[in-house]
Amino acid sequence: MAATRIDCDIHPAVGGTRTTLLPYLSDHWKEQVVSRAIDGLDLNSYPPSMPLSGRADWRPADGSKPGSDLAMVQRGAFDQLGASHAICNVVYGAQAVFDSYMAADFCKAINDWIAAEWLARDSRLRASIVVPIQAPDLAVEEIERRAGDNRFVS
Repeated sequence: MAATRIDCDIHPAVGGTRTTLLPYLSDHWKEQVVSRAIDGLDLNSYPPSMPLSGRADWRPADGSKPGSDLAMVQRGAFDQLGASHAICNVVYGAQAVFDSYMAADFCKAINDWIAAEWLARDSRLRASIVVPIQAPDLAVEEIERRAGDNRFVS
């Protein structure tokens, strides 16, 4: 029996709140993002420019965030490392937002974005569900909303 290799450490990068997530946010939070000029929730614990935040050979030449180029991630995980599948774990600050309703909508947007922009484009990709950790009831709602989609595996 052939071994199956699953890369569990793929971190797709959210380009920016206004450029990437805006289409996936509810109308209320879209308006808040625009009026407050929110365009990034990158975590200080995982800064995109830090060398350990992404392999040097997986960094886009244009200086954009590591993990922001699907084709580059595919080449690295599947062609270079020989994985048969890869699990996407989006590291973005939605879970760190103090307002639990804002966090919940951002988490929903991230899950919808990863499903539409990554999982729909490569059947070898799977994802972890991003949940608002501040509100267990809202986290359960998001898990139940995504539970029927077998592309979400954790």
